[in-house]
Amino acid sequence: MFNDCIKITRTTFLFASVVLMWGCSSTGDRARPDAVLSRKIEFAPRYNVERAIITVFRGDGFEMEPGSGMRGTFRFIREGDSLGQERFGDWFGSGVFLRAEVTLIEVEFGTHRVSCLLEAGNGENFEITQDGGGRARVLLRRIRKLAGVL
Repeated sequence: MFNDCIKITRTTFLFASVVLMWGCSSTGDRARPDAVLSRKIEFAPRYNVERAIITVFRGDGFEMEPGSGMRGTFRFIREGDSLGQERFGDWFGSGVFLRAEVTLIEVEFGTHRVSCLLEAGNGENFEITQDGGGRARVLLRRIRKLAGVL
């Protein structure tokens, strides 16, 4: 009788684990590892890293979207222009919008990971892009440097 209870408990636990893993799995292609750029920042308080993210992206011509910055996710948008073409490439002309989703995660005390996902579109519809990845790497390096200074 006691052994039967243990078997039932194990089976129930295994079933619950499988259901939980299935329910938490990602169904989208939103965060493709090859499209997300990231940098590790050590020995900087979270507040300094947040200020650095905002300062660097605003300084590069991005506008912060309303409601951005909550729970470590910052969303910035920028419309293409001649300066944008110089910085990001010829594809970033007028009528093209670039949205950057920057995520800040505290890995351990004093160590953070800043990730950036770029999406290009016409202002309403956006798709993940790797164009402009070189510029995004530059911005992430600036964030790391500035976070250490603030």
